[in-house]
Amino acid sequence: MTTQPELSFPGNNWDQVLAEFQAARPIFIEAYLRQMGLSDLERAASRDRIPALIQRALPDASAGFGLVGGFGVGKTCALAAMQRHWAEAVIDREMAWLLKNARDGYWLAEAIKHGRFAWLQRYSWVNWPTALDAQRAKLFVHNMQYEVETWIQDKLLSNKVTVILDDIGAERVTAQDWAGEVLARVIDERLRWGLPTLWTSNLDQVALIERYGARVYSRLQALAPPIYLPKLPDLRRGSTK
Repeated sequence: MTTQPELSFPGNNWDQVLAEFQAARPIFIEAYLRQMGLSDLERAASRDRIPALIQRALPDASAGFGLVGGFGVGKTCALAAMQRHWAEAVIDREMAWLLKNARDGYWLAEAIKHGRFAWLQRYSWVNWPTALDAQRAKLFVHNMQYEVETWIQDKLLSNKVTVILDDIGAERVTAQDWAGEVLARVIDERLRWGLPTLWTSNLDQVALIERYGARVYSRLQALAPPIYLPKLPDLRRGSTK
């Protein structure tokens, strides 16, 4: 469990409240990204470390998109860098509102304490293969239908969050093909309601159609059009393979 930084917020001193929050702000964001399950490499991602080609390809995320390319080219790190940028923007926007509406230092301190992580619960990052393996085990091994359905509703279907599906197509393929059914359901629901969705995959168009079917791929394109990246160096290996 991620340890969240505690703030003392001494007395009614407005300046001290702001100074303490600003000092802890990077820790909040780091804790949030860790809570989402991002690796050390992914949490360290920033736009200036993303290959220029991917930076140029990144559109406005409000409508959703996908990044498709080879292993290690920076797809996940690109979205992680965007996630850090969004988190910083959300915190700054909410803090501006609090400063405008705060009655005094006590009120401001309490608002920050109760709201600082709630502000960031507008994004749901799902490592697709890891999450699906865990939920599949709950469903088929432990018979935890209610828990799995709750996870699907909260993490994948909620209209309150932007969903980021990382590494689609890397999950284990089983006889039930439950993962494919879940993905089709997620795409259908989010497309129906126009909910922002981002995704990454190592599979090209042909492989995605082979894995999930032409209908699912067509709807995925409509929900979050893929950006196909050319062959780029593997950032994990420092090679061009």
